[in-house]
Amino acid sequence: MSYTPSVLKMRDIKKRKVEELQGLFRKYRVVGVLDLTRTKADLLHEFRKRMEGKAVIKVSKKTLAVIAAEMAGRTAARQFLESLKRPVGLIFTDVNPFLLSIELERNKVLTYAKPNEKTDIDVVIPEMNTGLSPGPILSEFGKMRIPTKIVDGMIWIAKETVAAKKGDTLSPQLAGLLVKLDIKSVYRSLTLIAAIDEELLIPPESLKLDLDKTMKEVSMAHGMAISLAVATSYPALEVIQTIIAKAVREALALSVEASYPASEALPNILARAEQHAKILEKLAAA
Repeated sequence: MSYTPSVLKMRDIKKRKVEELQGLFRKYRVVGVLDLTRTKADLLHEFRKRMEGKAVIKVSKKTLAVIAAEMAGRTAARQFLESLKRPVGLIFTDVNPFLLSIELERNKVLTYAKPNEKTDIDVVIPEMNTGLSPGPILSEFGKMRIPTKIVDGMIWIAKETVAAKKGDTLSPQLAGLLVKLDIKSVYRSLTLIAAIDEELLIPPESLKLDLDKTMKEVSMAHGMAISLAVATSYPALEVIQTIIAKAVREALALSVEASYPASEALPNILARAEQHAKILEKLAAA
């Protein structure tokens, strides 16, 4: 069988790709699998820059990724990738999978909104030269009550205008106009559909952490642990002073109750005796 140069070249490219992925599977402990559905190349490029030094992001055909994972001995990754029916994005890192998910969320990129999408910020159109020539587009500005003027043959925004509030659904007309004006209003991130930590597969629902809720739960657990340690007199370093102070208070209360004339308790014992004497005096007088 003979091969044309283009076929040989393609086979060589695939071979190098598999070798590259195999090296990454071997090098990094954690592999995140990214949902590339409707993910644009510029978003991937931006995240490559933002995650530089922390992670390596690669896009690959599923078949090549499966071969590379198998060659690297990453069984869990191979099995999960085989179950997918779409192109895959892979993020290789040694960062904890949960921290990786948080890192992706924190590094959201402000992008153009799509028609009928809710804006994540107030959409403010500043006073500016739009760079657009007068024409039918002027009617679009008018419909959206965006004041304009013509200066030197160009459409200018005459006054800063709030075109939409945070959470508003953008009409197709406004979404299209914002693209023309280079105004971005929706935050986007890369979406993890799974993370494989060595041979442990972590589903996406487990990767999403509510940090505020988790912090409250940790704080509550800490408080309960402190209370338990004090109640059981467990001499942990964090509670030893509280335990000693509690013991002193209880010893003092016992001395007063038993009228034991310890020097620390004597003032309280005398005060208690005086109080009882006054009560008896009142009862006798009655």
